[in-house]
Amino acid sequence: MKKIILFIFVLISTITFSEFVYNSYVSPIPTEWVNDNQPEIYKVKLNFSPWVAFGNWNSTFVTNYPWGWGTPTNPAENVFYLYNEIPPLMNITFEFSKNGFTLFSNVNIQKEPITRTKNFENNIIINGFDFSTFSFDMNFPEHFYIYYANQNSFISIGRFPLKWGVSKYPITISDTTYQDNLTFSTKIDNFRYTYHLISSNPLLSSAEQTIQSSYSEQHTPGVIFDEPYKSIIAHRFDFSFDKLRFGIGELNVVGGKFPDIIDLNPLMFYHNTYGEGYSNVLASVDFNYLVNENIQIYGEFSMDDFEVPWTEGGSNYKPGANGYNFGASVKFNNFTFWTEYDHTSEWMYITNYLPYLRINVRHFYLDNLTSPKRALMDFPLGFTYGPDATMVSAGFNYNSEDFNIEFEYNLLFKGTVVDDGVQRWKWFWDSWYGNVTPEATYAVEDSTDLTYNIISIDVNYKRIFLKFKTINFENYLLGVYYKF
Repeated sequence: MKKIILFIFVLISTITFSEFVYNSYVSPIPTEWVNDNQPEIYKVKLNFSPWVAFGNWNSTFVTNYPWGWGTPTNPAENVFYLYNEIPPLMNITFEFSKNGFTLFSNVNIQKEPITRTKNFENNIIINGFDFSTFSFDMNFPEHFYIYYANQNSFISIGRFPLKWGVSKYPITISDTTYQDNLTFSTKIDNFRYTYHLISSNPLLSSAEQTIQSSYSEQHTPGVIFDEPYKSIIAHRFDFSFDKLRFGIGELNVVGGKFPDIIDLNPLMFYHNTYGEGYSNVLASVDFNYLVNENIQIYGEFSMDDFEVPWTEGGSNYKPGANGYNFGASVKFNNFTFWTEYDHTSEWMYITNYLPYLRINVRHFYLDNLTSPKRALMDFPLGFTYGPDATMVSAGFNYNSEDFNIEFEYNLLFKGTVVDDGVQRWKWFWDSWYGNVTPEATYAVEDSTDLTYNIISIDVNYKRIFLKFKTINFENYLLGVYYKF
């Protein structure tokens, strides 16, 4: 027994790393692309992080189509992804790396996500011996993968966030949440190719299932695609020069049928697959330019649909839909200052009435203590606040050996709808209705934009972490934790 305990402590004390790195224009990348000589790693690491907080936070999740097997849920409106701000009580990391192969898994001991939001004052999974308060998140692990990498290529499969571009808030693929994905990337001189195959949970509510099985694409009337599959196939090409890097990307949402070779082909132009009734394609371009070693400018443009009379079904078939951002960052000693403008149009990501063809990802979360108990969380694949949004942001980071601080301000203008007499955010449930047969109707009414002033401050001194966040100076949270 003593030998086992000693072995565990030796593993925990290991400080070498082989985790994915999130500092590239397409993230993540393997450590082998950063460090030439990657050592063998056999590591089990345990962290204990007790958290206490106080504040006044809106913990009401906005839901739609409630049903027994799952309730579509918005993880952003009101709560602003608060559950991601609260550290797990305990974290166990397993990491093994040898000869280019790496296995990584991260297990969090924490409350269930909805309970974590509603009871944010601490991260203890039970209140004393009162088992009626017991909340243990069984949705783990949310971060794991296995990959093989050499100096030029890597292939990975697992569950981890993806990100396209260098912006703080990407439009096409963002790190708002994890993705269940298979990723391949290779680089040759100044060129890099990346391919993703992403899965989204196929569960639908009863109302969504009725739509998916009753409506068809206008061009193929009566042809129904309602098999329980939703996949996202994405690829991009990046070209790097002396100071300029630009990338061209495309993604294809395939839903209602199992993807075949036409859909999965890594070099196919997905728009030209003409997957009527089961496919929705989005294209993007992004760039970053180094003015000098301290100043960078960047931008991204993403197009869901382009409305012209002579394409597809004509000018009333689908609305134009796009999103874009641009920004800049400046480094000065230990400081980095940045600013960014982000915009998504009213119908961005939701130009298709069929539920499987909306450009987002759905995760299934169980929560045994509070409601919704079976949440179908509809996360953005792209911009973190979804369609019909404009945001102006600015912030700075200060990093030193023992002390780090991050400050961020967001001015968010978010489009809304009136649903059964209640105003809520426009979300992935409110898709365009004109591309299907029989004729569909828009079940909600457009309403006025809402304005949010969001301030976030994160301070870290050695093992002490302080977090402050406020929305319009009405909802606020102040929390602190110590990482053992």
